[in-house]
Amino acid sequence: MATLKTANGHGKYFDDAAKQDVINYIMDESKTPSRFIGGVGVDTNNIAGSMAAVSEQYGKSNGVQLRHFIISFSPGEVKNIDTINEIAKEAVLFLGREYQTVYAVHENSDHPHINIVTNSVSYVDGHRYYVNAETVFAVSMISDLTTARIGRTTQKRRQ
Repeated sequence: MATLKTANGHGKYFDDAAKQDVINYIMDESKTPSRFIGGVGVDTNNIAGSMAAVSEQYGKSNGVQLRHFIISFSPGEVKNIDTINEIAKEAVLFLGREYQTVYAVHENSDHPHINIVTNSVSYVDGHRYYVNAETVFAVSMISDLTTARIGRTTQKRRQ
């Protein structure tokens, strides 16, 4: 059953290196052999730098630097990795309406999963992103609807 969770624990992602560290982790080539990666609103050659530039532009370089979501799937739940990539694209398009957002599909385990990183500062108007039930529900619904298109409709929501 697919699971959505946030990886932002208490005290995580406050330091200046957070954006670069998490981007390096999710984009690790050993975890993404098919290179199913993408993003919205970022310079793909300098993802962390473009996110930092937006935060600086709005005077919000302090505090939580990013939001990190993970959508994971049980072995055999999704027919193929291409479908997981489609789920990732749709989630990123939703979050990317206001926030710079990137994703990578990790295939290096028995449980394929999507890592999504969102800048905590909106490129539209500079407001901060705070994880709330509405967004978690919306991303879960995107996963549900995309999964339903391929014949699987089970989704477990967790925050």
